Amino acid sequence: MSETSTGPAAAGAGNDRPPGVRQQRKQRTRQALLDAARRVLERRGVAGLTTREVAAEAGVAAGTFFVHFPDAATLVETLLDEHVGQALDRALRTLPADGDLVARLVHVAAELYGSYDREPELSRQYIAASLFHHHPDGPTERRMAEFRAWVTAEFARAAGSGAVSPPDPLVAFTSYFSLYFGVLVAGLRGELDRDAQLAVLEAALRRIVDGGAGAGPGDGGRRAAAEGRPA
Repeated sequence: MSETSTGPAAAGAGNDRPPGVRQQRKQRTRQALLDAARRVLERRGVAGLTTREVAAEAGVAAGTFFVHFPDAATLVETLLDEHVGQALDRALRTLPADGDLVARLVHVAAELYGSYDREPELSRQYIAASLFHHHPDGPTERRMAEFRAWVTAEFARAAGSGAVSPPDPLVAFTSYFSLYFGVLVAGLRGELDRDAQLAVLEAALRRIVDGGAGAGPGDGGRRAAAEGRPA
């Protein structure tokens, strides 16, 4: 009589797959959903994007969508995050080592602007769909936290070398990001070409840095009073 294994492990052996194989399959399905969402966005725009159509486009069951994303807004947010993440990786790899603070900040912005320019219509849709979608643990919040840490570290590095005044982290980041985003939107609206985007951003940053971007609330007025000029 031949020996036969018994027990739960043996009963399920035929259905088991190594964890690595399962993870790869899950990742392929997730990527298929992201690719499908891009195609649906191109056809229908954000207003026409539905989880059911994305799942059908990806060739998976409708319920499979929710295994990977809680809703359509998070899916679009993830598309934007991957878009931005790839551009940031390129920008940080090619930072000018001998550049000053403004040159390094503009370099990163230039790479981001270029990534949006490659797919301007999708970029407008990504931004419109994700701008007010707030998820504390979502990809946008994580990416923004990483970006904020990098920008404030750049200001701190410049302050350490004596190039700028010691920065207030919140003011430093908000000053840079508000300029960066405003110029980005102007470019996507067709109001500024790439050269104009970078020229405007650099000129505005030079004024901020030279004027003390890191000053905290009220510091500008106190400095003006000390120098005998209007605040």
